[in-house]
Amino acid sequence: MQHQLLMSFHAMRNISLSFSLLLMVGCAQLGSGLNEGYTSRYQEPYVSSDFDELLAFGANMARISTAARADVCHTLLKPQKTPPGADIHLHLMVARLLSDACGDIPTILEGVASIPPESIADQRMQRLIAIDTETLKRLQNTSKKIVTLERKQKTSQSMLDSKEVAASKNVKGSKKNEANLLREKLEAIRSMEKHLDESGDAN
Repeated sequence: MQHQLLMSFHAMRNISLSFSLLLMVGCAQLGSGLNEGYTSRYQEPYVSSDFDELLAFGANMARISTAARADVCHTLLKPQKTPPGADIHLHLMVARLLSDACGDIPTILEGVASIPPESIADQRMQRLIAIDTETLKRLQNTSKKIVTLERKQKTSQSMLDSKEVAASKNVKGSKKNEANLLREKLEAIRSMEKHLDESGDAN
């Protein structure tokens, strides 16, 4: 147990250092828009996920670029020698609200649900988890609706294209039949004219 806690500590420290580096790059791009005291406080390596730390993590991630957010997600999702602990699950929960690169929503929700309730005594943390969990569920449902709508649109477009092709064939067939009918009438007229000419010559 102590070995796993030690490994989790080292893993979270590495993630924190990586994220701090990303923050410094992001802050350099953003200029003086960030509060210096707030930023320097967050850049300290974290070893646990309390309410204030998670709030700072989410706020800072909201300020960095899309590419930098993806890098944070990749760091959080990096395979570890030990299974991810509560810290990883909670940070992924917050980060997934801001970046699709943080993985599959059902997997994240399963990870958060696996955290023993007795280990989260802070009511603010409990409320944050409840809010983020429902928000992730809504994101997932919205994504499903979009996928379903896109499939229906593709199906409708395919059916419309098929009908247009069939109608085009019918029009071509109708024109072809009309042309054949006109050709037959023309040949009949020519035959009658020839017959009349032959009758006149005979007289």
